[in-house]
Amino acid sequence: MTGLWQLAEIRAKEESGATMITMLFFLFCLGSLLSLLLFSEQADFLEMNVQHTADLVTKGARAAGLWEYTDTDGETQSRLYATSQEAEQADAEVIRGAREEAAILWRLNKSSLESRAAGVSAVHQKGERAYLYRQGIYHLQVEVEQRIPVFWEELDVKIARVSQSGVYD
Repeated sequence: MTGLWQLAEIRAKEESGATMITMLFFLFCLGSLLSLLLFSEQADFLEMNVQHTADLVTKGARAAGLWEYTDTDGETQSRLYATSQEAEQADAEVIRGAREEAAILWRLNKSSLESRAAGVSAVHQKGERAYLYRQGIYHLQVEVEQRIPVFWEELDVKIARVSQSGVYD
């Protein structure tokens, strides 16, 4: 009888060791899954913040620099002016030039991106293309680089978002 109890004790100790290894394996898998989910959510939040900032700048710039007028045929036309000086030369009534307003809005809003990111850059009007202003369109591309922790290291994430506001019939 004592031999049977000793055999049961040995098996219980073996089972305990196997259970510990299995439990550690599943804890590692669960930690890995949570780390990937956190990475995904941080990247999504950054992408949403970048898109929101780009939309805010383009809509504000378009609203400030847009001038609607009636042409000789009696049709309503829209024109976006880059600067207040350009609008004054054309006798247009605008609040401020689109590029001037975009610069102000970008300066005021980029700090929220810079506080989380390693690098932030913006390209206005695809490099200041005049045809976009004539069409009443303001275009902005924002690129953000950030380091997001995953497991025991950090990954470099680069997010580029585009926003375009215009007057469309």
